[in-house]
Amino acid sequence: MDFLVRRDAKLSGSNPKKLRLTDIEGENYDPNDPINGGVSYARGMAAIHAITADGRVIEGVPVFGRAYDLVGLGWLFKFTEWPVMKPVVRWGYEMFAKYRTHVTRGSSLEDLIEGKKTIQKDQKQEECNMCNNLKR
Repeated sequence: MDFLVRRDAKLSGSNPKKLRLTDIEGENYDPNDPINGGVSYARGMAAIHAITADGRVIEGVPVFGRAYDLVGLGWLFKFTEWPVMKPVVRWGYEMFAKYRTHVTRGSSLEDLIEGKKTIQKDQKQEECNMCNNLKR
């Protein structure tokens, strides 16, 4: 995806960019921010998502086609829309998405989600502790 962002920047010049990547694991990521389309950590980690300019959420293989199309390379992904290829490509992506964290992180998606919940719980507890200390 970084390739597409670089291509977008090159093609756009000083005009507004068409693509924006969001780090769902970033400290400031807020699924409730409309720019993030309500995509939770669990949902975002399970499959790639895109939020269109009008706020629609796209998920899975269509995200790649849309992103490539926005930078003038949509023809590369047209085959994914062919009736004979669509179910094969979808199945392939679903398998990739299901097991990618085992390869890239050495951990299951479920373990990453639980880890994120623990971190969030600990952060909330720390915030409560800070508030309680201020009240004293």
